Amino acid sequence: MPYIIRIALRPAIKHISLPSAIIATVIILGFSSFPASDEKTQELISRTHQYNLRFPQERIYLHLDRPSYWANDDIWYKAYVKDSPIDESNLYVEIINSSGSVVYKNISWIQNGLAYGDIHLGDTLSTGMYQIRAYTSWMRNFDEVWFFRKDLVIWNVFDTITQRDSYELEAKHVDLQFFPEGGTFVSGVKNRIAFKATDHHGKGIDFDGAIYDDSGNRIIEIKSDYKGIGSFVLEPQKGKKYYAEIRLGDQLVKSFSLPKAAEDGMSLAINSLDDSIIKIQITERSLDPEKNQEPGYLVIGQSGGEICYHKEVLISEGTGNIDIEKKILPGGVIRFTLFDPNLFPLCERLVFNNQLNIVPLVVKTEKSGYLPREEVKIGLAAFLNERQPCSSNLSMSVYNISTQMKTEEYSNNILTHFLLHSELKGDIENPGFYFKDDSVATLRALDNLMLTHGYREFEWKQILEGEYPDIQFPPEPSIQLTGRVRSLTTGKPVVNGKVTMMTVQSLPGVYEEETDSLGQFRFPDLFFYDTIYVVLQAVNKRGKRNTSIEIDHRSGTSPKPNYLPYSYEYSRGELFHTLAFLGETINSPPGKKWSLSDTIPFDDVYIMARRREKDDGHFRTYLNADYVFDMGNQDDVYSNVFESIEGKFPGVIYEGSEGAFYARGQPVKIYMDGMEDTNGFVGTLPGEMFEKVEYLKSGLSAGINYSGGILYFYAKRGGQFRSTPPEALGMTGARIVGYSLIRRFYSPIYEPTRQQEEMEDLRSTIYWNPVVKTDSTGSGQVSFYHSSEIGHMQVVVEGV
Repeated sequence: MPYIIRIALRPAIKHISLPSAIIATVIILGFSSFPASDEKTQELISRTHQYNLRFPQERIYLHLDRPSYWANDDIWYKAYVKDSPIDESNLYVEIINSSGSVVYKNISWIQNGLAYGDIHLGDTLSTGMYQIRAYTSWMRNFDEVWFFRKDLVIWNVFDTITQRDSYELEAKHVDLQFFPEGGTFVSGVKNRIAFKATDHHGKGIDFDGAIYDDSGNRIIEIKSDYKGIGSFVLEPQKGKKYYAEIRLGDQLVKSFSLPKAAEDGMSLAINSLDDSIIKIQITERSLDPEKNQEPGYLVIGQSGGEICYHKEVLISEGTGNIDIEKKILPGGVIRFTLFDPNLFPLCERLVFNNQLNIVPLVVKTEKSGYLPREEVKIGLAAFLNERQPCSSNLSMSVYNISTQMKTEEYSNNILTHFLLHSELKGDIENPGFYFKDDSVATLRALDNLMLTHGYREFEWKQILEGEYPDIQFPPEPSIQLTGRVRSLTTGKPVVNGKVTMMTVQSLPGVYEEETDSLGQFRFPDLFFYDTIYVVLQAVNKRGKRNTSIEIDHRSGTSPKPNYLPYSYEYSRGELFHTLAFLGETINSPPGKKWSLSDTIPFDDVYIMARRREKDDGHFRTYLNADYVFDMGNQDDVYSNVFESIEGKFPGVIYEGSEGAFYARGQPVKIYMDGMEDTNGFVGTLPGEMFEKVEYLKSGLSAGINYSGGILYFYAKRGGQFRSTPPEALGMTGARIVGYSLIRRFYSPIYEPTRQQEEMEDLRSTIYWNPVVKTDSTGSGQVSFYHSSEIGHMQVVVEGV
């Protein structure tokens, strides 16, 4: 059974200190069952279930090793993925700057919902606000709001000037939106109305004010609870109009009109603040007396895309009530919808069920305090109850708080992300605030959040009318190359053609695929790190090369970001005035502390060297070739490569009719980038692709028992490689980006007798481990050595 774990430690005593025992919350997600109902209800449930099976909404969370970074640092991450359509897929992790440009991009491989890696930040990266973004190919079929996003502060010690970005908030920058509960605002009924005030970037602004009617009468005072969000209760009178007048800070005043109240309609009111019961009240106001004689309405509860509750409600004297025990519902966000007898949705309301199954995770250290460079041991234990151990897959980070430029008090974490942030539309500022305690004020703020943020799952119209998303990005179980082949003569797709792919660097191999009825081809199941270069050749079903190849680059092209990192915050003294966060701290940034990761200590080293020839980067199984031909000195490089080297090697004869070389009466073997060409593929390539060709008279020099001689062809590398020119019919070159190399976090080991001899260790990240597990006994342990510093260390454990 899956669950979510997060724990954070922040001690504040001398030396490094960790509490002796800590309890973390573990959330178990599940769904309640419900009895069968009438045929229409069952059809709705069936359609909803089928929709979620076909279009699951993936959710991703990244646990980072710390909140902020320096240029030339490493960002370590572990990805937790839920509700994926396939078990294994590609994960794209990007760093985006404040202008929306992707400055770094990694590809990791998700296995069983987990992936991990790191991104090295260059030393030329400018100081500023950045965003780390993570998504899969499948997620690109839906709104970008599903992507994981987290803003980061990155500092460069060599940046001397950072422009301050501050401004005074003007009335035209303020927006106030009203959200009647259930989506309806009906006269003569007490309506709860939520509101949210934001600036022109969508950032919440706190305020106070009042509601007035169109006669200028003051009806009720209002005040935001947190980040511009709040609610009030109003019973609108028939024919009356209402408006709000709000004040921001001491000077700014602005008016906003409330929605016009309808004379009749349905009202859905829900009270979820009770400890054990969710109370639902349905009120009907109708100008048509006969309408009240219609049969009952239907209330549907949905969580995580699946229907978890439904009940038919009869309206008596204009009202109907339902009490639902929280323990029979799943924890987290639940979407309640009121349907009429024809299953047309009338009202909708989000509720957060705080009845979560808690599993304690105990994290315990041997000691309450540690000396610099002392070994730290941390034990973990997880039990579903006193007797049943719980297996878990966790990640742990330990970092020095003093090196962090900014740490959000109520930041997003794995619990808030999967239970809250990934379920709602729009950005949620400081989501941890809504889980800080169980006070009435916090629960009310959480409920107001439910009223102001829409649900991210499907709209009921899609289910009822059979409207489905347009899937343009299928799930990617591996690196793959796709494209289409067309006829140069007609421009039509080449059906049942053959496409041959040959890798020319790093991963030698020859692969063949056929085109389908649309002329499309796909080379799947490519597993490699870094980057490889390939050459493609396409022929039609008659073996003719009168074709053109179109590579599909959509997978490797990053989607344009619509959500940019915030670079400012509002000052507490003057709410209407904003300050750039970087400008606020530029006068006294923390000093950069060099760490062991920046240097490698050596004992005394004696260096002896001799001059050597420049390495061309090609791997060889032999020391020296008998003859070397440099293709860079060849003028006619666009012809067939065999014709380009004809007559260049003594004793080697080229038979053009056979497309083969002979030496001493025997065929010459052909190798390309260290791999034997058994399919005659090299002979179809143009000379422009190659850097050099080398000839060995005997294969014994390369460890091959063959006396006929071997020609070794070496393709151009890196920036020298270009696509095959148009003169080469049916051919093209391509660059394929593979998975990012997985590195291991460096954690030094200190011997007590040598501590004084070692150089100073000032690591910003003390420890990072993406794979920490509790075993079948429910326990686990990690150990690491502390740095040279004393002070406050933060330990964060997250996982599933």
